[in-house]
Amino acid sequence: MDGNGAEPQRHFAYGVLYSTIGAVADVEDWLDENCASDWNLVVDGLDESLTKKSLRIMFEHEADKLRFISEYARR
Repeated sequence: MDGNGAEPQRHFAYGVLYSTIGAVADVEDWLDENCASDWNLVVDGLDESLTKKSLRIMFEHEADKLRFISEYARR
């Protein structure tokens, strides 16, 4: 909290677009377990069959973004 008792505003400077046919909850679980800093995930779109999801994931620290790409997105 800042001096006024409010939550400080987070700055998410590092982003990645990621598409998946898997569950968004699986991505969120991985982020919770593996990111050292805060992150934000937004579903950016769905294909016509509502199967493939386009996700915009923003990270507070670049190291978490790079870890996501190397350990999750490329498997």
